[in-house]
Formats: sequence, C-alpha cells, structure tokens
Amino acid sequence: MKKCTQSTVIMVLIALLASPAVVQAQMTFNPDNGCLNVIDVAAGLGLGDYGDRSIAVNYMHEKFLNEHLAVGVGVGYNHRARYDLASIPVFLSSHYFLLDKHCSPFVNLRIGGFGILDKQHVNTGQKFSLSNKRANFNLYFSAGTGFKIHLSYRVALMASVANNSYLLKVFDTKSYDYKDKLVSSIDLCIGLCFQIDNW
Repeated sequence: MKKCTQSTVIMVLIALLASPAVVQAQMTFNPDNGCLNVIDVAAGLGLGDYGDRSIAVNYMHEKFLNEHLAVGVGVGYNHRARYDLASIPVFLSSHYFLLDKHCSPFVNLRIGGFGILDKQHVNTGQKFSLSNKRANFNLYFSAGTGFKIHLSYRVALMASVANNSYLLKVFDTKSYDYKDKLVSSIDLCIGLCFQIDNW
C-alpha cells in the first residue's frame, strides 16, 4: 500500500513538473502549416434607432499570413427578431492576434454581402418594417474584439464582442418612407477555432 502511495505521489510530481512544458507546447497556432477555422455562435441586442436583437452562427476559413494575422472567407446565418428577417451573410474575414501567446487578445473584421432567406413585417408602414424592395447594396459589416485561449496546440476557445451591421431598406418613422439604414446589434460571440494541416 505504501509503495502504491509513493508511486502515485511520484506520478503527480512528474505531471506537475511536466505541465509547464505542455503549456509551452500549446502556446500558439503554427502559421506555416494549415489554415485557421473558426465556428462561432452569437446573440446580441439592438443598437441605435433601427437596431434589432439577433442570433447568428458563422464559419470562417482563414490562412495565416504571419504569426499574428489570418485572412480568409466566411459564411453564416443571422436572424433579426423584430424584423423577423433570416439572412445568409458571405464575407471576407480577418483575425489579428495581438500576442503570439497561449492567451491573446484579438480584433476581427468582416465585410461582405448577404442573401435574404425569409422576411416578414413587410410594407406595414410601422417601425421595424422592411420594404419589399431591397437596399441599393446588401452590405454586411462586423468589427469585434475578443480573447483567445488555447486548449491544445491546434484548438482554442474564442470569446468576443462585435458590432454587426446589415444595410436594409427599413421604415423611417421621421419621413414616413422606406430608407436604406444600417440595422446593427452588439453581439456576444463564443467560438471554437482550430487548425487543420494542409487545408
């Protein structure tokens, strides 16, 4: 029994001594091998006069340009609550990691367009009503900042706050007409990012 206890203590000590080496091995992604893939879910509150609550899911596939910067493309799904609008954004995406460390703050920028899957509250002449005509350009824009922490060498958790905006033709209560306006929300995003070799 005593021998078993001593073996257990030795194993625990070895594990504790080895843990800094494991954390060191899990510091960063390797920018020379593979691509960064990010899947996130988001929920947000409306921002400004035309803002609306939203829920979203996004996937981004990015290539490392160096230890800090990854750029690529993404696609997602977004639902706006009061407009009752479902859309699919397609966008260029970039992440800039401020530190080449196990834990790092980052900034994220996305810009592109979107397709509309379904929209309700059309031509009602009330606030949060959409026109049956589309805006001059279906612009999607998002800027965010957050924090990444590695779970392993190739997998990390990400949490961020982002301002997500869609250009839509909505009812302007001042002019009593439909105008192109940015419909924005402040979203809390939780995601998983991982690196796949040679992809």
